[in-house]
Amino acid sequence: MVGVLALAILGVTAYLTLKVVRNFLLNLERAKKSGLPYVIGLFPPTGFVWIGLGEIIGIPLSRIPYAREWSWLQIIHLQGSWRVLRKLEEKLGDTFLLVNPLKLYMKTSNAELATQITARRTEFTKPTEGYDLVDIFGKSILTQEGQEWRRHRKIVGPSFSEKSNRLVFEESLRQTEGMIGLWATQGTNTTAELRVVNTPEDAATLSLHVICAAGFGVPQVWPNQTEEILDQKGLQAFSKFKLTGEHTLSFKDALISLLKHLLWFVLFSPSVLKSSPLKVHQTTYKAFNECKMYFEELFDLKKQQIDLGESEEGTMDLMGPMIKANYESSATDSKTGDAPSTTLTKKEILGNAFIFLFAGHETTANSIHYSIVFLAIHLSKQRHLQADIDSIVGSKPISEWSYYDDMPRLFNTMPGAVIHEELRLIPAILNVPKGTKGDQVVTIDGRQFMVPDRTFVHLNIVGTHRNPRYWPEKPNEFLPERWLSSQSTQSSTTIIDKKEEGVGKEVTGADGLEKASFETSGSTSLVKPVKGSYIPFSEGARACPGKRFAQVEGTAVLSALFHRYSVELDVSEWASDEEVEGMGREEKRKVYAKAVEKAEMIIRRSEQIITVQMLPGDRVPLRFVQRGKERFGDL
Repeated sequence: MVGVLALAILGVTAYLTLKVVRNFLLNLERAKKSGLPYVIGLFPPTGFVWIGLGEIIGIPLSRIPYAREWSWLQIIHLQGSWRVLRKLEEKLGDTFLLVNPLKLYMKTSNAELATQITARRTEFTKPTEGYDLVDIFGKSILTQEGQEWRRHRKIVGPSFSEKSNRLVFEESLRQTEGMIGLWATQGTNTTAELRVVNTPEDAATLSLHVICAAGFGVPQVWPNQTEEILDQKGLQAFSKFKLTGEHTLSFKDALISLLKHLLWFVLFSPSVLKSSPLKVHQTTYKAFNECKMYFEELFDLKKQQIDLGESEEGTMDLMGPMIKANYESSATDSKTGDAPSTTLTKKEILGNAFIFLFAGHETTANSIHYSIVFLAIHLSKQRHLQADIDSIVGSKPISEWSYYDDMPRLFNTMPGAVIHEELRLIPAILNVPKGTKGDQVVTIDGRQFMVPDRTFVHLNIVGTHRNPRYWPEKPNEFLPERWLSSQSTQSSTTIIDKKEEGVGKEVTGADGLEKASFETSGSTSLVKPVKGSYIPFSEGARACPGKRFAQVEGTAVLSALFHRYSVELDVSEWASDEEVEGMGREEKRKVYAKAVEKAEMIIRRSEQIITVQMLPGDRVPLRFVQRGKERFGDL
């Protein structure tokens, strides 16, 4: 019996070994025929299992001198795009294959190739495997492909309109004032000087407030505020309807808790988490269930508004247009007797609602946070930013800023340039995944190559954004001026022509979305990089539909914040306030250089978990001081 079992195990082992060898040899042959450079490895950095295994074995192997230089080990490193890939690309070029027994894997930092891949939507498709993580409420535009994606896109698109942009702008200004007000109540802070330790958390709260209120009609206040401020700030429309379900968590707290524990859904379904005895699983399920109840209440509320013919004037609405499309489609079909038009199920509407909150919350918050830190490091660029803000809005109160008059000029000067440059250096995610359907011929630098069928492709965003071919002027440094037409010295860029369209006209862009007024205002525009070299929101038809939402929010927050305050790195780790007060310029420069060095180190070791962010426990302490009272303003 033992002998038979041993023989069976030996047979299975031999079969699997032969299968692995055969798959590897087939993939190697396909790689050779492609004409692309390639390296050999054990498995690709795709899927949670293989990415996790790569991290587990990568740590000990990276300590071995020979293995440390192994190209495959550098490719599978989760943060490889971020830290070591540039050195590898100098050896292999900016596009190469990884040959292994599982699947061919291609990574590219080539703008020309990225443009072809994103334009050929039916030939280079989005791999939908592994997206169960964000499908916990239902399928969404993020996780669908082909005809299903087109169905979602047709209904979701109208949510991101020019009217929406204006409301995001106004809400972002309000929430920035609320955040500043909170800081003034913390510790020994005064309105003249604000010491802020948890800037990432505060930026995340601000971003969540914006999308909850502007996107879903669920107003949020800061801990130092009361709900009476809603009426004072002109948000009566948001308060007209109330969510009445019995909840143990607020809408905001439920969302924060769910996003914090989201990775548990990689391993377990909601039903498993519900029955688990572990406290962390129970907390995760509670947050999931609370959010589900909130989304269902919002769905019923929006449906009620449509049934009653209630006006949506004064509110953005990410969920309403999806429900309205179903309502109007059903009404038309019942009259004509035609087959049902394009609609979304209730679960799909809830799934898209969650994606809007998920994608529009953490990504924009991280962008705002990193932008502030970069400006604290680069004080001269901060002064340039403030000069541009002053020239546009002067001493006008924030409550009087106009989306149609001020936003285009803010976006097309330093505030918009800072947002662009931050996303160039630190995009929300490191790679855009694609997959080939059939052998695909592509052109790179005038030569044709073949990307084999079923190749998994990663468009390396951060690698493309720092590729010296497209960013010859200090590609790894924070230079927002590179985006300003009058400042640019890059021969590889061209300037966007001024648009002829007037503000308020509905002009459709290449991604199918209505163009924003700050893109069609006639204002001098930012520099347009080589096509495909700047892809923080991806590109083509599958570009992020929330792109302009994020651009408006980031521009508004930075403009409102730096209109009143300057930000400096907190140097108390190296010198007390009294010591700084007695320092001369050179002494201040030296102590500030220490704070800059530490801040830059913290930025460099940022990692992508779900989005790119600083490591847990890493903080860059900051001080916001009223303009004119800077301690390091003369550096």
